[in-house]
Amino acid sequence: MKKIVGLKKAMASLVSAATLFSCTITGVMNFSTVTAADGVNYAEALAMSLYFFDANECGTEVDDNCLTWRGNCHTYDAQASLDNAVGLGASEKAMIKEANGGSNTVDVSGGYHDAGDHVKFNLTMGFAASSLAMSYYMNPGAYEKANCEAHLREVLKKTCDYLMKTTYLDASGNVYAVCGTVSNRSDHDLDWGIPENQTYNRPTYWLTASDNNSATTAEMVSALAGTAYVFKDTNPDYSKQCLKYANALYKFASTYTGMKDINDGMYTLDDTYVDELALAQVWLYINGEGSLPTYKPTADGCYNGQYYDYHLYCWGKVWSGYATLMYYITGDQAYAKEMQFELNNKGGVPTNSYNAAGWGASRYNCALQMVALGLAKGDANSTYALGAKFQTDYLLGNNQKSTSFLIGYGNTWPQQVHHRAANPLKTGMSHVLYGSLVGGPTDSNCTYTDYWEAYESTEPALDYNACFALACAGLVNLYGGDASELDDIIKNAPEIDENYKFGDEEQPQPSTETTDDEKVKGDVNNDGVVNVSDVVYLGRYLIKAELTEDIDTSNFNYDVNDDGKINVFDLVTVRRILLDR
Repeated sequence: MKKIVGLKKAMASLVSAATLFSCTITGVMNFSTVTAADGVNYAEALAMSLYFFDANECGTEVDDNCLTWRGNCHTYDAQASLDNAVGLGASEKAMIKEANGGSNTVDVSGGYHDAGDHVKFNLTMGFAASSLAMSYYMNPGAYEKANCEAHLREVLKKTCDYLMKTTYLDASGNVYAVCGTVSNRSDHDLDWGIPENQTYNRPTYWLTASDNNSATTAEMVSALAGTAYVFKDTNPDYSKQCLKYANALYKFASTYTGMKDINDGMYTLDDTYVDELALAQVWLYINGEGSLPTYKPTADGCYNGQYYDYHLYCWGKVWSGYATLMYYITGDQAYAKEMQFELNNKGGVPTNSYNAAGWGASRYNCALQMVALGLAKGDANSTYALGAKFQTDYLLGNNQKSTSFLIGYGNTWPQQVHHRAANPLKTGMSHVLYGSLVGGPTDSNCTYTDYWEAYESTEPALDYNACFALACAGLVNLYGGDASELDDIIKNAPEIDENYKFGDEEQPQPSTETTDDEKVKGDVNNDGVVNVSDVVYLGRYLIKAELTEDIDTSNFNYDVNDDGKINVFDLVTVRRILLDR
């Protein structure tokens, strides 16, 4: 279904402006706020977290995703000039031109923006997809319980479609070039604005046999092999395709080893690539390809007597993820001992205080939860599980500020998120960035500045949400949750198309039929049309009602959703009608 992007985005802006005006007067937050059920609902949180990926989608198919406010962007990535390619030799350029029928351009459209900016990194996309697949593999049934398995598959498929598109194979099936990054630090120098309007120069950065980054290409292996596992039953052909590229990339990453920087210094990889290769081997083994790797903990923080961890699971170091996955598969206590060491080395997951420090702390906190839940081995009463529960509960609102740092979950969340697409005016979100996990508090005292420029705390990113899924999927299986709670939020959120069906090519069209003797739904002031004036009339009513003024409602259709009440949900319904037109 093609969204009428221009109209919808214009209407969304008008409605958001009217809403923010009303909120300024009444002192409440955003009228699109929907109160969730009391208590922490892990199934709802897990399902909601996937919507962040839709908000960060890039390319020529964004028009068709589940969000009403996003549109196609950087479509010219589909014709990236080889003259603007960094890192390609003459032979690789010639091979790529031949593969593309002689064209001097390559199609690197699609994929996902990395964070609140609009650069695309195969490194972080690979890490995110691998982590999402890991959350699915180690927590069987969690996504089904959260009623979001189809959404997960859609995100994984769009990621891996892009990773395969940017990987070039020769006639023998061997990799000879990978476009690992699109755009660079110049993206950060642009005027703040939405990606749909950007037309700036976006160079491409390449990896070849003579100059490789094995950490990046190995992360791509894990993403593709992990996705192959997720699709093995629902789409075996796609699973095989992912495995074909995973095997080819593993050969490329392990044969032509290197650590070339193609991230313009934004993701500096100055450590070994051995951990990424080890994790890739595990994923291939899970799919019946090869054997388990031989890297084994030999002392605190050390593998095979020569490779050290001393960090958290993240895009730059995946030993903790490797150990957790190996312990899940083998039950070998050597991995459990290593997991315990690394967990304790970073402060663990206490049951009485939030473990946080510095930039993007929420992402690291969730990475620690993954290790703790791996050690819990399904025991909901273990100290490890209860510690992870406390940490996630803290992120979801059980904190000193009573604020959820997963946007859209609960009653209160940050309003000035460092995300140009959702917050183009830098004065508060024009669109609720549903499902995004922001960096959050920088310490256990819940120190947090709700300001778009405080990006250490207010920016979301692919790896943040991927780590959140690793934690939350485990909590779904341990403590449950009601996935249906998200239905009302989706129904009332103008940012989300409630009729969208994940994975379906043909989307249902909303009905707009009315009869002559019916009132026009949403026509608050009964003038025969539904427009922003109806939002203003209803907003004024709600303001006066809050001030307990006596109001005559006889000439107005304030009860838009016909539930016998006049409240904020009627305003939400009008917004939905405007966006669906």
